[in-house]
Amino acid sequence: MEPVQTQVHLERNRLVLTCMAEGSWPLEFKWLYNATELTHFSLEYRYLIPSLDRSHAGFYRCIVRNRVGAIMQSSTEVQVAYMGDFVEGERSQTVSQGEAALIQAPRIHSFPRPQITWFRDGRKIPASSRIAITLDNTLVILSSVAPDAGRYYTQAVNDKNGENKTSHPILLTVESK
Repeated sequence: MEPVQTQVHLERNRLVLTCMAEGSWPLEFKWLYNATELTHFSLEYRYLIPSLDRSHAGFYRCIVRNRVGAIMQSSTEVQVAYMGDFVEGERSQTVSQGEAALIQAPRIHSFPRPQITWFRDGRKIPASSRIAITLDNTLVILSSVAPDAGRYYTQAVNDKNGENKTSHPILLTVESK
């Protein structure tokens, strides 16, 4: 059996899987999805999904046989690119002046994992000696000062399907000691 190929497709697109085989005719084809039989053996060498959604992601396998019983298999992994909505609504966070503010990025359902950019009051937040963004997209503001207070939000971009979404704001308040 050949190695599993991976293909990424966009949600709501049509997908036609094709099983290429050589051998003594007539060839019969059977399709499986994650080891569950989708079709019985037939002359149909294609499997059609008219409109992909996330539930279609998984492993598809084509089994081919002929009248002498020779069997060949090929597999492919189908991944479905999508972007859902941000999970959380607007929220507030308070930090004492001089302390670090750690603002977790709002969660969003997406495949692949989206690129996250932080904004404050409409402007992109650049990294600096006082501001960092961690690998899990947490915004870290060291030694918070009053001017750090404001409305923070993220923009998520899925580079496979081109979608982008903006989170609800996170209102940061900096309290004086």
